[in-house]
Amino acid sequence: MSKYKPPESNDSPDLTPMIDVVFLLIVFFMVVAQQMSEQYVPMENLAIASNAQVPEQPPPRTIISIVQSEVDTLYYWGEQLIDESSITDAVKRHPDWSVLLRVSEDITLSTIDDAFQLIAAGGVSKVIFTVFQVKQ
Repeated sequence: MSKYKPPESNDSPDLTPMIDVVFLLIVFFMVVAQQMSEQYVPMENLAIASNAQVPEQPPPRTIISIVQSEVDTLYYWGEQLIDESSITDAVKRHPDWSVLLRVSEDITLSTIDDAFQLIAAGGVSKVIFTVFQVKQ
């Protein structure tokens, strides 16, 4: 009879899961160390609206308002009712002024985009954009 030989096996442990855990721990500690080393900004150095100075004479602006009525979209230059094609002419009157574009909350994005293009055609690139609610 021949001697019995057990099958050869690899008895060394699989280290892949342990290496994965070690890498995860390294990443975790690097993130925590980064957050702990950040410096915090003291609150007194922040610009707060209550500390803001309102200028005695604010800079001049061309005010364009767009309001959605029950029937149509209305365009205003200041308080004067204008048509959409007159926006460029209104902006061209004072090319060095910034434009305040006020729109009601129910105006579509395509209407706003058209207004921006007409303002740009008037030669003004500085536009302040606001949205307001119409009182009913």
